[in-house]
Amino acid sequence: MTAQNIHAETTRKALSDLKQLASSLEGWEFSQEKDGVKLYRKTVDSNPIAIVRGETDIVGHEFTPQQVASVATLPGCRKIWDEKYDTSEIKQMFSKVESLFWCKIKTPWPISPRDMAATSLREISEDECYVVMTSVEDDSIPAVSGCVRANLMISGWKIAKTDAGVHITYITQVDLAGSIPTAFVKNVQQQVPLCAGSVVKYVQEYGFAPTTTECTADFKSETFDHAKREYVCNLDGSGECKWMTSSKMYPNGVTVSIVGSSGNAKHEIQDAGKGQTIVVTGIQGPTTIKISKA
Repeated sequence: MTAQNIHAETTRKALSDLKQLASSLEGWEFSQEKDGVKLYRKTVDSNPIAIVRGETDIVGHEFTPQQVASVATLPGCRKIWDEKYDTSEIKQMFSKVESLFWCKIKTPWPISPRDMAATSLREISEDECYVVMTSVEDDSIPAVSGCVRANLMISGWKIAKTDAGVHITYITQVDLAGSIPTAFVKNVQQQVPLCAGSVVKYVQEYGFAPTTTECTADFKSETFDHAKREYVCNLDGSGECKWMTSSKMYPNGVTVSIVGSSGNAKHEIQDAGKGQTIVVTGIQGPTTIKISKA
């Protein structure tokens, strides 16, 4: 059973907006190229807050768009590639690809840290992935003492397979709110699109965290601890689930542990090119799967 998402209309509009913004470079002003990332900006309807954009590529087809998207979105990976990221918490999973979350962003002293309540939606296919996040108001995420609530108008990724490799587009527009120096705002606007390049560096050095490729059970949550190389997924209902792992992340292979399903769930590890495929069958009721280094 999936939970009802009262923010579905807002989130789907954000996805539509992201697709439109990422569809071409028409109307975008080129700013500069830095660390292999081309930076762009644009303003819409005289909004003083610019939309910023980063574009870069991974050469070759060692990684799929979905694997790159997992690095871009999983908090355990983001904590490594995004120095401004502090912490986040999934408040509700509406489905495997849609969630409500809270996130806190670091700021330099004496600026108060920013936080946001937002939804996330992924649209995944073999050759193209979209991930969009947008702020919402939700009673389950009240104001946090010591933080200023930012407004994430839109933030998202388009990750697409090309003839030469994988092309990454990162777009964001955020109102940091509150009293904040103009110089800091401008610096953030210049630095945020460089995240596209940071994701590429992570993928090239570490590969990707275990990535769900198929799931017929109810997907409840997933976490990844980069330091421990430990991935944990909570499922419910009945069915099976399949993950792909990276030989860069797990050069000596993986171990899998399963708790729940009355002991009936079983796993199989299959070698698959530059990684392994893990298939868990017999899921019945609350089940926790842990994937860690061998």
